[in-house]
Amino acid sequence: MGSPVDQAGLFLLQFIAGLVIFVLVLRFLIRATHTDWRNQIVMFIAKVTNPVCKPFALVLPSKGRWDWAALAAAFSVQVLFVILIGWLTNRDFGIALILLSALTEILNVLLDMVFWLIIIQIILSWLVQNHNPNLDIFRQLTAPILAPFQRMIPPMGGFDLSPIVAILVIKLAQILIVGSIAQFAQTMV
Repeated sequence: MGSPVDQAGLFLLQFIAGLVIFVLVLRFLIRATHTDWRNQIVMFIAKVTNPVCKPFALVLPSKGRWDWAALAAAFSVQVLFVILIGWLTNRDFGIALILLSALTEILNVLLDMVFWLIIIQIILSWLVQNHNPNLDIFRQLTAPILAPFQRMIPPMGGFDLSPIVAILVIKLAQILIVGSIAQFAQTMV
């Protein structure tokens, strides 16, 4: 894929697949963190993702706060994307490589999303002191993730240092766990 048209098409395909996966992983995270479903943003995410998640929900019904259908849909979109990339580039990827590539991408999206949600929440906590339902979603998404870190590291001198430790753990998980899976997948090429 050397021509600019081919590169533009590949970029567009990657953008669309990435956006769909992002929204599906966000849906999973919204449910996992018990974010208020009455929030306008949350209702929009649910409405947009329902058509994609419904077929998966028939096989993988939601259990408590875990929306496995959203993750399965995101994984399937990534699998299709990898297959399509292989087809467009005339490369034959094995099933193990396709599945491991999809797994690493979904894990990276999830961990990147949590990382950026924590960063956004930190910035918003400095800038916005009053209650705003549209911004409150960031607190709702990050509070359950930060809670274990806050129990280990109580606030010191009025500063909550737990987000720094959470970010450190997230990035180490990406490097050690996701990186190891990706490195193993590369041996299959």
